[in-house]
Amino acid sequence: MTTLHDLAARTPGLPCRTTDPELWFSRKAAERALAVALCQECPLRRPCAQYAIDHPVEGVWGGSAVSPMARARLRGRPWRFDEQGRVRMVCGSEDAYRSHIGYREQPCEACTAAHEALVEEQRRERLDAEHANGGSAAGFWLHRRLGEDPCPVCRAKWADQQKAAGRRRGEQPGRGRSRAAAAARRSADALSGAHTGAQPLPIAS
Repeated sequence: MTTLHDLAARTPGLPCRTTDPELWFSRKAAERALAVALCQECPLRRPCAQYAIDHPVEGVWGGSAVSPMARARLRGRPWRFDEQGRVRMVCGSEDAYRSHIGYREQPCEACTAAHEALVEEQRRERLDAEHANGGSAAGFWLHRRLGEDPCPVCRAKWADQQKAAGRRRGEQPGRGRSRAAAAARRSADALSGAHTGAQPLPIAS
């Protein structure tokens, strides 16, 4: 099997071989940025980045300065270089959506679609659980969040909650109903669609 070391040994003019190698392991942002820039035209950029994904190494590899922990999350998964030369997950998943958020970017259409599909799946699972327990006011709002008319059972539970809230002693008319409705909406909105194992890919500092 051809290793990165073998490739580097027979490829002349590599920037990490013709320039001070300490740049690639510097803790100074300016020097690290210079190493990233020098890597952009390197013919071994992709195998170098793959090596860093497969091994827990520090520094700039393949023109990317993400942390070893961030690289490890890409291990065994498809990845890409983005416009800034960083290694990223291929778009179209919840994890890639979270990566966009971590970089303070507007998520792309493919990642947004994957995120929305996960949110809908989780809400439907929650709604199934509410139905299994006889329906609820939270189920009423889950129906609404899913863009559908609430079923008769959840609608009845919601109406019962509003009536009970309105009968609470000492509350002004309408206030109890508003509080009950807000609590049910919060329960329905508790599902953000976040994947518990997803983390952004921060640039190493």
